Amino acid sequence: MGLMLLTGVSGPLVDAFFLSSRLDRREVVATKAACQVFGHGAKLAYFGSLVNGAAGVDPALAALAVACSVLGTTAARRLLEAMTDVQFRRWANRLITTIACYYVVYGTVLLLGSPGEPP
Repeated sequence: MGLMLLTGVSGPLVDAFFLSSRLDRREVVATKAACQVFGHGAKLAYFGSLVNGAAGVDPALAALAVACSVLGTTAARRLLEAMTDVQFRRWANRLITTIACYYVVYGTVLLLGSPGEPP
């Protein structure tokens, strides 16, 4: 929980932890979802109290976010049910690796900066 609160991108680490467990694909997804709910709730409670106007969320944007969440969850369920545990772990590891590689490259580019641009 501390990692989730202190960093903004603990998802891939949590994924890797759960993927190495003996949980089946449904249990992995459910456990990760529960962790995300508690992690986001803790962030909202902690950082929301530090930021003025944190409660000023546009209601239309909030409704769109909820609708997208429901749509994504509904679509992902069919995909999850169609996969075996082996396929789920294989694809999850591929996605985590792809995202991690992207961020390593992106971070390196930001760190090195463009020629003629101060670091």
